[in-house]
Amino acid sequence: MIVNPKTLLIISFIYLITVSCNQENQKGKELNVDNSQEEIIPQVISHKIETKSGMIFTLTEEKVTNSASIISVQGMNFPNSNEILIFKGDPIEQFYVLDLNKDGYEELYIAERSAGSGSYVNLIGIASFTDESYGKIYIQSIAENDDLAQGYMGHEEVTFSDSDIELVFPIYKEEDSNSKPTGGERIINYELITGEAGYILNPYLQM
Repeated sequence: MIVNPKTLLIISFIYLITVSCNQENQKGKELNVDNSQEEIIPQVISHKIETKSGMIFTLTEEKVTNSASIISVQGMNFPNSNEILIFKGDPIEQFYVLDLNKDGYEELYIAERSAGSGSYVNLIGIASFTDESYGKIYIQSIAENDDLAQGYMGHEEVTFSDSDIELVFPIYKEEDSNSKPTGGERIINYELITGEAGYILNPYLQM
């Protein structure tokens, strides 16, 4: 029997999505995503992440290319919300749930990393509003703060813990090349504060 090449390609693609999406619920805190190996693109990967209070976030990443992803997050068990939140950006490097503002309700944080020379990290946050609903956290970028942004050219590393988000990056002087920063390093921490329309993730300099 002769199989049409287009039919074979469609079957292979459906199988890939089915395998990638068949993930177990994750009650652990953190998952690092391995993007070092060559992958078949496009690819869809899904994770179910449960908070301590029993809320569930379904995190789905559609890898459009090796350097671009469409990320969607949908909550479950929230009485007043089931909206799908969409983010277009870089591939996911890791994600974590923690209660940064210590209000008893955990947030979901996602770290993306760009594929460019600076290898920049971008943070995404989803907050629980007393487990009744959920929504996006506004993330203040380092570039919005002159003191934090001085000498910043990417190459940062982000670390999540049960009580903190820490970002460390090398400081570049004007004459430095991209591969040889000479200004030491800067440590940034984050606090979750309440704004007029929701939560704000605010970076500040560790003293």
